[in-house]
Parts: sequence; structure tokens; C-alpha cells
Amino acid sequence: MQAGLMSSRVELLIDGNRHGGWTSVNIRRGLNQVADRFELSLTEKWSESAEPAPVRSGAECQVFIDDGLVITGYVDEVLPAYDANQHSLVVSGRSKTADLVDCSSRRKTWSKPRKLEAIARELAEPFGIDVVAEADTGAPIKAPAVEAGQPYYEALEQMGRYRAVIFVCDPQGRLVITKPPRGRIDTALALGENIRKGSGRFSVRDRFSEIIVQGQQPGDDLLSGEQASSPEGTATDPVIRFRTQVIVADTPVDKAGCRQRAETETRRRRGRGRGLTYTVAGWRHDSGLWTPGFEVSVRDRWLGIQDDMIIEGVQLVLDGQGERAEVQVVPPSAWDLTAEPEPEEEESVWG
Repeated sequence: MQAGLMSSRVELLIDGNRHGGWTSVNIRRGLNQVADRFELSLTEKWSESAEPAPVRSGAECQVFIDDGLVITGYVDEVLPAYDANQHSLVVSGRSKTADLVDCSSRRKTWSKPRKLEAIARELAEPFGIDVVAEADTGAPIKAPAVEAGQPYYEALEQMGRYRAVIFVCDPQGRLVITKPPRGRIDTALALGENIRKGSGRFSVRDRFSEIIVQGQQPGDDLLSGEQASSPEGTATDPVIRFRTQVIVADTPVDKAGCRQRAETETRRRRGRGRGLTYTVAGWRHDSGLWTPGFEVSVRDRWLGIQDDMIIEGVQLVLDGQGERAEVQVVPPSAWDLTAEPEPEEEESVWG
């Protein structure tokens, strides 16, 4: 497909130079990844003036769609190739936040409790990554720590679970602390209107009729050892045949905390068992690009869905079949975040 047939213009900005004319585009964004990804390809027939594009791996870059910034990050790989008839170039990369996924260091601890966003800023600052807190992060983390060799993002993700928040990135390459839904898209995904193709995954593989959470709670003068050592909470999923699962909490938790976690697990597993992917023409809805984390109305008689859903992932694609967006949605309960108990001070976030 010729680049001129695109309805959107994609450009890669490196060292002040804009590289366009891409014949294939794949941009992936999602709630399950803290770094957005891109892969841009160009294939052209040889001409007398053909020269390799000056793109180097490791370069800082920005990806624009119609002059709107989409990704700020680095080029991971450059793959040039040629034969007697044509030459090609594939450039791929990720948001700046990829450094937090890839990198680790020596063990790091803090002597005093710290707010989650303060910890994130301290870890991200050497990488030139700014931090934005969209959601309330609550009380300071009691005993924050990053273990030797533990990826920075893994430690932050664990601490985020103590405050029921997640980390994503934004087009400026910043680390964003948030909680779905981040907003609402007024354009519905509707069969007979903008949906070109749809598929579903309706699974009970990870669902159970009863989930039991067992935990431990330190004993004291008013709480006997037996009571302290065996708090337990239960939640049921009545549409599932007899299937039980016991989850042993790895941090101290009382009976109410066990019950809350069991209920949350049941709701999340029910939501994650109903994933849908819709293909729509183009990359935009009425007010912007399709973006993960937002709530959207889904009207699909064929798959039996008439409900509000959360956009979990988006893939913007250009290839021989044209320009399209593949939008992955799940029920809001799939992202029902409940704060987990923090470990005792002598414990770490590792494992």
C-alpha cells in the first residue's frame, strides 16, 4: 500500500529531523504495559537518489500522528535491508519508561515512610523521566525497598498494589500513576456503525465457585495465637460448578481483609474472563485517538454485549489492509483495584 493512501500521517522525529513515508505502522498501547511500543517500516524501489535514512539505534525520538505527539522514547532497533530491486527499513522503539522495566541496581531502602509518587520520582529521575500522579496514592509506604537486581518497575508495581493504583505512560514519556477508568469516550463501539470486525473470549478457566483467602495476623494480648494465625475470608461465584481455590496471603491480614481480597479476586476473575477485541476503521473516534484506560459504551447484539467497558489495550495498524485500530475491552470489574496489605517492615517487596 502506498503511503499516500494513508488517512493519517505518521512521522518519527529524531535530532530535529522528521522521517515519514512509512508504509507499515504498528503502535501498541495498553494498561498491561508501562511503555508504549512502535514499529515503523518503509519499503521502496531503488532509485538513483536512494540513500539510507539517518536513523540510529538508541536515539531519543518522538512519534507523531498528524502533528499530535503519541510516544516519546528511544529507538530500540534499526533493521535496514536491501536486494537488487528494493530497500527496506524497520525502526522499533518504546517509551522512555521502558528504562524502568529493563534496568535494576543495588538494593535501595528508605529510612522513613515515603509517598508512592516521591519514591517513583526518585527512581525515575536518573533516567530523565517525570512522574505525574493522576490518582490519590494515600498514606506513605511504610517500608519501601527495591531489592538488588529487581527491575525498578517491578518494585513500583508492587508498591502500587498497596495503594490500588497502576502505572502507565503518556505521550510525553512520563510515568503516570492512575486508576481506571481515566475518563470516558463518548463514541460508542457499535455493531453496524463503526465495528468492522469483532471477536470475544468468554472463559471460566480462572474462575472458581469459591475462593478462600487465608492470612496471618500478629498475635497480641487480646488475640490468641490460633485466632491470629488463621484469619480467613470467602467469596463465591454462583454460576461456576464446584471449583475451589485457596489463596494464602503473603502479608499480615485480618479476617475482614481476607474477605475483601476474596471478593475482589472473584470480581476481577469474572471480568477478565470476558475480553473482547474490536477492529474499527481508522485510528480515531469523534474526539481523538483510541486510548487505553478509558470507559466506552459497547453495543454488540451478535456477541450479546450492551454495556460500558474499559479499553485495556489499543493497537494502531497500517498495512496492506489499510489503516485500522484494534481495540481490546474488558468489563470494569477486570480492573477493580483494591489495596493489598503492606508487608511487615523487615520484609521486602521482592517476591
